[in-house]
Amino acid sequence: MNLGKRSSARLYALTCLACVAWLIQSLVQASDDGSLANWATIVFSLCLLVVIGWTGYCAVTGWNAKGDADDADR
Repeated sequence: MNLGKRSSARLYALTCLACVAWLIQSLVQASDDGSLANWATIVFSLCLLVVIGWTGYCAVTGWNAKGDADDADR
């Protein structure tokens, strides 16, 4: 199964939004239980920020790309 650029961009955007929600939820939970300054929470948050940045970048560049012939058929 091959996805076109716009379809891939939609999946990247969905992944980015899911990771943003996951980051917010984990930071709120860590704040509630007092482990916000814990090393594991910081590393996990930084990893999620990298994923959010990369998937957001891929979503924007794919969304602005010229449409594929494959995308018109789907």
